[in-house]
Amino acid sequence: MRARRPAVFLTLGTVALLTALGSAAPASGAELSGSLQQLLRAATFEVVQLKPAEGEVTYDRELPWDLIPYQERTDKYRSIGTAFAIGLNRYVTAAHVIDLGMGSLYGPPALRDSAGKVYDIDQVFKYSDTHDFLEFSLRDPPKGARVLSPGSKPPLNSTVYAVGNALGQGVIIRDGVYTSDTPEELDGRWQWLRFSAAASPGNSGGPLVDEHGKAVGIVLRKSPAENLNVALPIGEVGIAKDGEGTLGGRFPMRLPLFDASEKTTIDEHFELPKPLAQFYTTVSDLTLRHLSAAQQTLLEHNADHVFPRGEGSARLLHTTDRAPFPRLMHEDANKVWVEGAPKVDSVQLESNGFVEQAGGFVRLRVPDNVAFATLFGDDKLYLDLLLKAYVVRRAIGTDSVRVTSLGKSKDASHFVDRWGRTWQVRDWAIPYDDQILTVVSLPTPDGYVATVNRVRSGYVRFLHKTQQLLCDYVYVTMLGTLAQWQDYLAQPGVRPKAFETLSIKIDPQREVAFHSDRFELTAGPELVKLTKDSVLFLDFGFSGAPDAVKWSVNRVMLSERVHTNNWVTAFRETEPPASLPDSFQSNWKKLKTRSFPFNGLIESKDGETRISTAVEPPDQGPDARIRYGLLAVREGVQKQDTMGRELELLKHSFRALREETK
Repeated sequence: MRARRPAVFLTLGTVALLTALGSAAPASGAELSGSLQQLLRAATFEVVQLKPAEGEVTYDRELPWDLIPYQERTDKYRSIGTAFAIGLNRYVTAAHVIDLGMGSLYGPPALRDSAGKVYDIDQVFKYSDTHDFLEFSLRDPPKGARVLSPGSKPPLNSTVYAVGNALGQGVIIRDGVYTSDTPEELDGRWQWLRFSAAASPGNSGGPLVDEHGKAVGIVLRKSPAENLNVALPIGEVGIAKDGEGTLGGRFPMRLPLFDASEKTTIDEHFELPKPLAQFYTTVSDLTLRHLSAAQQTLLEHNADHVFPRGEGSARLLHTTDRAPFPRLMHEDANKVWVEGAPKVDSVQLESNGFVEQAGGFVRLRVPDNVAFATLFGDDKLYLDLLLKAYVVRRAIGTDSVRVTSLGKSKDASHFVDRWGRTWQVRDWAIPYDDQILTVVSLPTPDGYVATVNRVRSGYVRFLHKTQQLLCDYVYVTMLGTLAQWQDYLAQPGVRPKAFETLSIKIDPQREVAFHSDRFELTAGPELVKLTKDSVLFLDFGFSGAPDAVKWSVNRVMLSERVHTNNWVTAFRETEPPASLPDSFQSNWKKLKTRSFPFNGLIESKDGETRISTAVEPPDQGPDARIRYGLLAVREGVQKQDTMGRELELLKHSFRALREETK
C-alpha cells in the first residue's frame, strides 16, 4: 500500500492526511470456496513497473545485495499495487497507484498476472483523484480473463476479504469484518467503507469482496490512528461519469517567505478516454496550472507587504550585508523583511576548495586546480563535488550506502530571476528511488551558490516552479580571487544583468579598476598589495522605489588576500526613512556630519587599525540623500600619519558619480 502524495502537489485533497496501509496478518480466505478463491486470483493482478538501469550511479563501497530478499533483487519489475477486472477489458485500481507512473524513471505501470505475463495499459476511461480510483483498458488483454461482479454494500459486521498484492509477494486473500462507514473528509459527499481485514503495502487498488466473491470496494489505505482500513465503495465507480476525469479538493498554499496562506479549491474536469501517456500529460499540466495560479494568488493577496513593498521592506532596502553563503529573504514575526544568516556546515576539498550547506542551500568554492570553464561545462564534476557535503545514501535492507556520483545530469535548463541573475537548473536521476535531485545554481566568481532538493520524479515540474519563484528572494555577495574573477568575467552567459552597467578590469600585479554608474574605485599595489590571490568582494543591495527597485553593487572591498586585515572598501548609503531604528539614523548622521568613525581619525583594536571618511556625490551639497563611505584597514597598530596617507590615497582612488535622486 502506498502513501497518498502531498495534496499541494497532485492529489489536491485532504486524503493526504491518511497514511499507507501497514499491518500484515496471516492469509486466510478459508471460508471462501476453492472456486471463488481461484476466480479472485484470476481476476486480480499486480501493478508493476519495469526497473530502470542503474545508470552512472557510483557508491563508496559495494552494495550489500544479500540484505534484499531474493525475489525483490532478481525481479525485473517493482510491484506498486493491485488492480482487478470489472468487465470486458475493463480494470480498476487506486488512482494513487497509477499516479506513481507520472514522470517516473521506471516508466508506465502495467499489469502482471500470476504466470508472470505483463500487460500494458492502453486507455484511461474514468479517473477521480478525490475518490482515488482509475478505470482503464489493456492494450493486449489476457485471453479468457475472469471478471469480478460488483456487489452491494454488505451488512455491518459481516465478513469481507481484502485481495491484493501484499508486500509485493503476489496476490493473497485475507479476511476481516466490514465495521462502519466514514464520510468523505471534505464535504461528506460519499461514505468510505471501513474494514478490519489485514492489508499491507501493495494492497492499494485491490478488491474488497464479500462472502460471495463480489467486489464491494477498492482497497485504498488505513488511517494512522487506528487499525481500520479504508475502501471506496464499488458503486462510486459505477455512477462516475464514463469518459470524464476529475481533479478536486481544497488545500492551503504557503510559501517560506511570509506567514500567510491561500485556501485553494480545485474542481477540474477533463475528457477521457485518453492513452495513458496523454492522460499523464493532462493531469500534470492541469496540476501545474493550478499550483502556479495558487502561488500567484497568494502573492497578489499579500502584495502590499511582499518585498520590496510595505514598511517592513525599508530595513532590507537600506541594508548591505556580506553574504558569500546565500540567504533567503523572508518576513519575520514582526512583519520586517530580513535575510537571516544560517548556521553553515562546511566540508573541505583539495586545493582550497570547500562546500558549505545549510537549509537546502549550498555554496561551492571551486578548488584552485579546476578552471571555471571546466566546472561550468562539466555537470558530473560539479555534482560530484557537491556530494562531498550534500549526502545522498541508498537504503539496502537494514544498511545504507553513500552515493559518490550520479553521473551526468538528466535535464538542463535556465531562467532569469527578477534581478537579472541567470540560474542554471540541472536534474540528476536517482533511479533506485525514482527521484530527481534538482540543483538550481547561480555562477559566482569563486564557484556556485545553489539550492538542492530531492523530489519524486513525477513532481519535478512543480518543484521547478516553486524554486524559480523563491530565487527572486535569494540574497548573495559576489566574491573571488583576482584570478577567479578573470575566469568568471571571461565566461559567456554567467554574469547577472547588473554587470551590464559595470566595468571590472583586473591586472593581478598592477591594478583593479571597478566602474559602475554610481562610483569608481581604482586600486593599485600602493593602496593594496596585489597578487592573483587578492580578493575582490562586490556586496549587492537594493535601491529605488518599490515599483523600480534595482539590485546593484552598494559596496566594493579589495583585500590583499583571504584571511587578512589589509583591505580597503568603498560603500554607498542612502538616507534612511524615519521609521527605521536609531542604529540606521545614527550611522547616517555620522556619515553626513563626518563624525567618528568617519572623521579621518584612526581606531586600533583587535589587532588592526582603521581609518575612514565620508564623501558627498558631486553637485549634491550638504543635504544630499546619498553618501559614500571610504575605509582603509591595516594589520597591527598603525600611526595616525601612516593611516592618514592611506586614506588620502584611497580618496584619490575613488570617484563618486552624479546620480539623479528624487
